[in-house]
Amino acid sequence: MVKPCNVLIPDGDSTWALSVIQCLSQVDCYRLFVLSNKKRTPTKYSRYVSYYNYYERPDDHTWLDIINSEIEANHISVVVPIAEHEIAFFIKFQHLISKTAKVTDLPDLEAFEIAIHKNRLGAFCKSHDIPHPRSFYITSESERLDTLLKVHFPVLIKPLHEKGGDGIKRIDAKSEFPTQFNEPLFVQEYIEGYDIDCSVLCLNGEVLVHTIQKGNLPGSTTYAPQLGFDFLNDEILLCIVRDVMSKLNWSGVAHLDLRYDSIAKNYKLIEINARFWGSVQASKAAGINFPYILIQQTLGAPIDDQIYKPTSYMRLKGVILTLKKQPTFIFKRHYLLNNTEVKTFLRDPKPTFYRFKEWLMRSF
Repeated sequence: MVKPCNVLIPDGDSTWALSVIQCLSQVDCYRLFVLSNKKRTPTKYSRYVSYYNYYERPDDHTWLDIINSEIEANHISVVVPIAEHEIAFFIKFQHLISKTAKVTDLPDLEAFEIAIHKNRLGAFCKSHDIPHPRSFYITSESERLDTLLKVHFPVLIKPLHEKGGDGIKRIDAKSEFPTQFNEPLFVQEYIEGYDIDCSVLCLNGEVLVHTIQKGNLPGSTTYAPQLGFDFLNDEILLCIVRDVMSKLNWSGVAHLDLRYDSIAKNYKLIEINARFWGSVQASKAAGINFPYILIQQTLGAPIDDQIYKPTSYMRLKGVILTLKKQPTFIFKRHYLLNNTEVKTFLRDPKPTFYRFKEWLMRSF
């Protein structure tokens, strides 16, 4: 039996916080306490949030005092940082967090920084014989010219600090390559094939729980997150993921983006999201509730063998898009309630209405 547990989410304004909250809502004994550096976010309007407090994000030491004060005032048992910025904070300061609460398992700082920096991850893969697209980090004109002598087109130019595929540009020929740039360029050779992802929960380099998912419904742009997924088993891909996580000695959650190279006939690691991910509810629908398992692991509860089912799942945007193209999709009631975000929306609609309102305000 699960004991009552007060859970603190310190970055309720992060993109993935609501998805984590809605996964944890399945556990009746959890009370969810949320902090945010924005007065209003979708998480504020979730019926599953017991407490929401706004702080304009101060310097790290002041934030540490606030975190500890909230932990003690609200009898917090577990702290669950969601996004990379907050995870970095807790990696650096977890030894100063109030001992009345536990912070979920996290990687060490060196592994974390390798994972989140594209150029460092590329160097790590090269030195550890991990399959990875040829990559180049350009900071000067001489490096740009040297790269043009070595690289094979097409290539992708990826921004270093964006998320969700934002800002990625495909360059098909040397004549299209930028001649001027205001910040370093990260360039990666394009791989013919398809994308496939693996979500993991690890402890000291061992993958304890995972799901593998392949997109089946593209987003609004070429590199945007997929709106639909097929969950599948792939031991060859899982072996690569286990090797990567072992060499990083990873603890905590991560989401690895890989690509199948249809020419070389192998998988290549593209990047590591050292945080929770947008499809975490899809993983839950397939049978793996990552946030819940992470908390139970942090509290010292035994983790039983977790097996996910090969199934498909669709985000709410995907449902809307499919209904526009195929109105009869509305009659697939069982699929809509069990393999999409529709049931989550019906149970907790206010956050989605808030997002829609914000979208309207930005649009007009």
